[in-house]
Amino acid sequence: MPAKSGSLLCCFLAVLPLTAVAQPDTLLELPAVVVSETAVRSQTMGSRTRNWSDAALRGRTYTNLGEWLSQESGLFIKSYGLGSIATTSIRGGSADHTSVLWNGLPVQSPMLGQLDFSLFPLGFIDRVQINFGGNSAAWGSGSIGGVVQLDNISPADSTYALAGRTTIGSFGLQDHQLRGHYQNNRWGIQTRVFQRKATNDFSYRIRPDLPEKTQTNAALEQRGLLQSLYFKNRPNQQISLHFWAQHSKREIPPTTVQNQSLATQADRFIRTALQWEANGNTTVWKARLGLFREIIDYQDPQVLLQSLTSFWTIRGEISGKKTWGDHHLMHYGLSYHWITAEADAYQTAPKQTRTAPFLVYRYGAGRWQLQFNLRQEIVDGKFQPLVPGLGITGKLIPHISIRGKVSRDYRLPTLNDLYWQPGGNPDLLPESGWSQEGGLDWQQGFGRHRLSAGVTAFNRTIRNWILWSRPEGQSFWSANNITKVHSRGLEYRLQWQFQTAAWSAGISMGYDYIRSTNEIAISQPRLEAGAQLVYVPEHQAFGQVYWQWNALQIRYRHTYTGSVSSLNVGRLPAYHLGYAEISYPVYWPKWQLSLFLQANNLWNESYRVIERQPMPGRHFRLGLEINFHQHLKKR
Repeated sequence: MPAKSGSLLCCFLAVLPLTAVAQPDTLLELPAVVVSETAVRSQTMGSRTRNWSDAALRGRTYTNLGEWLSQESGLFIKSYGLGSIATTSIRGGSADHTSVLWNGLPVQSPMLGQLDFSLFPLGFIDRVQINFGGNSAAWGSGSIGGVVQLDNISPADSTYALAGRTTIGSFGLQDHQLRGHYQNNRWGIQTRVFQRKATNDFSYRIRPDLPEKTQTNAALEQRGLLQSLYFKNRPNQQISLHFWAQHSKREIPPTTVQNQSLATQADRFIRTALQWEANGNTTVWKARLGLFREIIDYQDPQVLLQSLTSFWTIRGEISGKKTWGDHHLMHYGLSYHWITAEADAYQTAPKQTRTAPFLVYRYGAGRWQLQFNLRQEIVDGKFQPLVPGLGITGKLIPHISIRGKVSRDYRLPTLNDLYWQPGGNPDLLPESGWSQEGGLDWQQGFGRHRLSAGVTAFNRTIRNWILWSRPEGQSFWSANNITKVHSRGLEYRLQWQFQTAAWSAGISMGYDYIRSTNEIAISQPRLEAGAQLVYVPEHQAFGQVYWQWNALQIRYRHTYTGSVSSLNVGRLPAYHLGYAEISYPVYWPKWQLSLFLQANNLWNESYRVIERQPMPGRHFRLGLEINFHQHLKKR
């Protein structure tokens, strides 16, 4: 992208806000285009999207985001075991290819480019949305496989509530949570705290013919606080502030080829997010500012190693949305990102700034909507390639809709890729390529029955894929643009629901075929041309059935994960996992008491997600939650 073209885009976006005039304090709902608090970028046209509301998450707050996603989302979660690191692989991408947004701000590490999902307590999240496929034109670097959006939302108007949950389970699990909120028509406050600990001393077998072993040095302890404040300074404006502090200490268990491990890792972070929003008839203005501080302290006394790494990030964004006529919507803005990090392996503390103007135009007419995205990333004053995206969705006939999307996607090198010594390479190019997807969706009701089905096909090629390797004649591993990866596949979904006045039932099923292949042969690590990427299953499937009578609910979910290749031990075999849960809430006018029992790995499967990392067999959780809720009297 020439600098001249990028400059023209910057100038164009800078002028756009001048066309917006202050409007009255109500929202205008148009037949085709709606201005709302949800970012237009979060509703990317043409891509497959999944959403979970606060009500859907409320009963699962005893777990972390990694465990919940592995059971509920159909994503492949690369887990190192109970309480250990958990990362994603979406549509054959690496962990670096998933963007994670907390209240609209990316939170993945600038040093590693990824996020440990086991550090996210689900009780600190009110809404989850997953956008599958390339979204770099909307959200920037790393949004190649998909985007996971995590939001906190203000409580209902004029209420106050208190809730407490305690969960006990196998392997010494104890999880305790408290939350409370107060909200009137002008301001609100919400507080959440949690403490979680476990010994994770489960039994496992390295091979069926060998005796059982007990996992050692695997204890976990976490505690955290999330404080949220909401203030409506005007009827059409709201300011929100979120402060999240958390400390986690984990013992690092031995692998199946180690006799002992004494290693530990402590993760500490503070995340602060400030947001202002103003709604008008046809205009919405929004500004965000985030300050994040994270420290990782890894120690292994057996090898006299202590590694202390840390980073600061400042993220800001200002944007506006404007509609005109009955069919047009424009969303435009500017994001800013400043990062610095410290590590013994850096010669000096690196600093980086990223600025990105972005533009979204949506056109809706009748049964069809079209969306065009454009983003220009500028890193340390250097223009990166211009990134466009185009999506379309519409109804073919009343119950069948079609969607399609094409986008350019990219990922910038991380700080470790650039500056880690030895091995960092400051001359690395960004990963980049094009992705396409298309799908059909069908929904129809028959009396008390509701059926839905969907199929999605996707294709993506990424060049200059960054891989740590050991080139011939070099004694250490280094980051290099040495390969190209082609990902393609099909995703099928089917759901049936039935409901009467007294009871309801439902079945959902899904199957993913993902072929993600390395296109260039590599000697170290050894990767053949045309081979499936390491730790990317070609086949995944799930099925779930639930039955609810009055308040009693019984649910069973079964997942299948196909075999994967590993780095050192050949292929890891496929495995099946079963999850069963029974819950029963009791309601009073202002109180609610809920009891649940969950069984994980119900069939006691022996399996590995990552080579040499044992996983637990059958284990249980028992939980109790008490809620108090009161509406305030109107004055």
